[in-house]
Amino acid sequence: MKTRSYGEDVPNAVSDPEKIKEDNLLVGAKGGMVSFVLQITALVLGFLNTVILARVLGADGLGEVVLAISILSIAAQLAGFGMDSAMMRFVPSYLEKKQHAELKGMVFFCLKFCLLLSGLLMAVILLLSRFISEDIFNSAGLMKLIPVIVFAIPANAINVVAGGILKGYKDTFRALLPQLLVSPLLKICIFIFLIFYRPVPLYAVVALLVSETLAMIFSLKFVLWKQNNTKGTYLKAEGRKVMGVASTMMFTGLSAYIFTNADLWTVGIFMSTGDVGVYGVVSKLVTLVAFSLGTFAAIIPPIISTIHTSGDRTELKRVVSESTRWILSMSVPIILVLTVEGRFILEYAYGKDFVIGFGALVILAVGQLINAGSGLVGYFLIMTGEHKTFMKINIFFGCLNIILNIILVPYFGIIGAALSTSFCLAMVNIVSVYIIHSKHSILTLARGVNFDILFLTVVAIIYYLINIMDFNMGYHFLLAIALTVYIGKSIIKGDLPLQYLTAKNLN
Repeated sequence: MKTRSYGEDVPNAVSDPEKIKEDNLLVGAKGGMVSFVLQITALVLGFLNTVILARVLGADGLGEVVLAISILSIAAQLAGFGMDSAMMRFVPSYLEKKQHAELKGMVFFCLKFCLLLSGLLMAVILLLSRFISEDIFNSAGLMKLIPVIVFAIPANAINVVAGGILKGYKDTFRALLPQLLVSPLLKICIFIFLIFYRPVPLYAVVALLVSETLAMIFSLKFVLWKQNNTKGTYLKAEGRKVMGVASTMMFTGLSAYIFTNADLWTVGIFMSTGDVGVYGVVSKLVTLVAFSLGTFAAIIPPIISTIHTSGDRTELKRVVSESTRWILSMSVPIILVLTVEGRFILEYAYGKDFVIGFGALVILAVGQLINAGSGLVGYFLIMTGEHKTFMKINIFFGCLNIILNIILVPYFGIIGAALSTSFCLAMVNIVSVYIIHSKHSILTLARGVNFDILFLTVVAIIYYLINIMDFNMGYHFLLAIALTVYIGKSIIKGDLPLQYLTAKNLN
């Protein structure tokens, strides 16, 4: 059977590749920097929120809140049903074909479906609350938090789905504003207000519920505004078509979520709530490395979808290569800060009880380094119609991660959890890179990655020598020099999207 070659018989093909090339890079850079500012703000607010919780509630109290949030996250993942990724793929396509009425129908179908599914999940979790609290996590305190946290499920799910819809419109600012600014800022303000009455974990969950609900209101207003500004009447959505893609993406996202959270749950099952608190802090810190992925994940995937539809392989290679270079160049400085100054950050920001998490922090940072250096491989596969392949990869390594955690955590504690998660995360990226290269002849690795490997190896050797000599000031000197060299190199070599932001045009 004859198969269509890449870009063959594609409607609305690109008539001016050079113009599209300039537009794609410029849109990616501008959208990425909007996302960058919001991501940085969210990271600072998230860091501040975690520090406040750790200081006020201690490791045990923080552990209870972390477990409650993990329950919310997986429930919201199920309630979202992969609709956010599906909408990132379908919205650009409907806009390109000017099918505005169909798009409206799809948007409202997705939101109503997620709301109904959220209600069902709320009821199930409430019925199982005692089993989850006492039989799975051995935490009586968690039992008091679940009846409150479940009411945040619809808000969280709607926020994520609405964000996916707005990303499909390439409206990065409105897509991220409720999740990355409104919710974390309100969460801190409300919790600080409540702790004057009583510093308990329940108030942290109440603050989360209120902030997520208010953020949902913002998200829905933005989506409705987009719909009111779109021409066309409301038409019934192609439910089967939407559900077919969304269900695959839901299983992909769920499996990815499970294998990135299996470590925390396993620590909660086999270790104390104090260990959960420490590991929760470490896990939160290491997400700083991946913030550059989130930065460009808000704008690059819709661009990939558009280019793939046009059939311009050269442009696809260019956008993928540049975006991965941007991601890695923004991630390495964060890795340097976390690994070189990790002990000081844990001790002085969170307390001496959290220093034991440094080893796990370094291991998880290595996994996130490979994640950043591989680029947006998951989104590439999803946007190019290989979502089922990516789902299978995530399911396999998700199961493997659960097995490894069950084996390693009882013997090695949080170090075992970090080793398992870091290994599986790295393998997901390595396998995805291989599949993309074999099917599309595109290597998603950052250009010039050999320098990054050599540079980080030298830094690691010097760090080891400083550690042997027990020269504390040496860590600070090492970090300052390493950051100066790497950031300077990135600016000189054009490894950051600065040129597209400062230039008036790309001619």
